[in-house]
Parts: sequence; C-alpha cells; structure tokens
Amino acid sequence: MSTSRDITVDVELPYPPSRVWMALTDAEAMADWLMPVDGFAPVVGRPFTLRAKPMPGWDGVVHCEVTVVDEPHVLAYTWRGSRMRTTTTVTWTLAAADGGHTRLRLAHDGFTGLGGRFLAFMHRGGWKKFTHNRLVGHLARTTSKDNT
Repeated sequence: MSTSRDITVDVELPYPPSRVWMALTDAEAMADWLMPVDGFAPVVGRPFTLRAKPMPGWDGVVHCEVTVVDEPHVLAYTWRGSRMRTTTTVTWTLAAADGGHTRLRLAHDGFTGLGGRFLAFMHRGGWKKFTHNRLVGHLARTTSKDNT
C-alpha cells in the first residue's frame, strides 16, 4: 500500500533494459552515478554499503542487502542510513518501451512515523536527481564510449 511517505520516480530512458540493468548492478557504474559502493553484487542476501559525503547528523553510510534479483526486470534491496530507525526498501523496475527504450521506476518505501515523513521528503529530491540527472548522464557517457 502506497503512502505519502513512499517515493516513486518514473523515467523513460533512451537505452535498452540490458544497458540500464548494467548501470544498476555494476559496482563501478553505481559509484559513477549513485555512490561509491563496497561489496555489491546482484545476489539475493548479499549485504553491501553505500558511502556518500558525510553531512551534519549523517555519517554518509547506507547499509543495504539485496532482496530481489530478476534480471533485467527487478532489483530490490534494503536501505538503512545511520539516522533511520527503520529499514526501508528500494526497488528498481525496468520495462521495455517502444524504440528500444526502458521505462524505469524507482520505488523507495517503508518510511514510518514523523521521522519517516521527513526522511522521505529528503530522499525524494535526491532520488529525482540521481535518476533524472546522474543516471542519465552515466548512460550517455558510457554509451558514447562504447560507440567510439
């Protein structure tokens, strides 16, 4: 059940699902567009850590564990930062679209309580930036490298 605390970001990307899947599941690619990552592999049960620049009140560390891998359709993992009292879930869903494009949906849910409302607000802007700007930029850069 979706709540106002849940985050959903949809974007259509001019790349095939296999290309987008690689950007979501390759640790080097993730470091380029999301955050540096330690220990990631697209294997259910695999723990990994994302590291961002620390900010006041946050050490920059996000602890995760892969929960779903259905290549190249769904990737999901838990998400818990140091200020989060509950573990949330990030789910990436990919669908083929016309013209060799991919419809990508990010869902980040599980935010609870008043603190969850604030955290969802903070994450919402970040996810839009990551999907609409940084992921798109990564795909454009790596695609142009492949074509040279």
